[in-house]
Amino acid sequence: MKNSLRLVSLVAISMLAFGCAHHRDVRPSASGDHKVLLNIEDKEAGYRDAMSQAEDYCKQSGRMPVIVNEGSKYQGNMDEGTYQKAKTASKVAQAAGGAIWAMGGQTESAVGGIAGLGGSVARGALGNGYRYELVFRCQ
Repeated sequence: MKNSLRLVSLVAISMLAFGCAHHRDVRPSASGDHKVLLNIEDKEAGYRDAMSQAEDYCKQSGRMPVIVNEGSKYQGNMDEGTYQKAKTASKVAQAAGGAIWAMGGQTESAVGGIAGLGGSVARGALGNGYRYELVFRCQ
């Protein structure tokens, strides 16, 4: 019993320690120009996550991040317009299917569940088509 309690405590502490790495994508640089590199679904999605990680990284030394450069680039394996349309369609199918599943009768729920699952699978299969890069300094 005592060993089990120790093991559970060790696992819990380890999970907390690893879970606190709020700047997992920051690539520190000796020059002071640090980078956050993210693979994202759309052009706009990266800024909030990258800035949050930069803020957490700089907070360790009592400073704030200042953006040096930022941008995103499409890197998918289909043309960008097709990718964007497919992502939108998969999000709509996922949301509509979920709503029908939750609010429909027995038959509607089955159809909604299948549509939502299909949208989810398609969204995952399309992956993250953009690469977002934020270069920052802590000041």
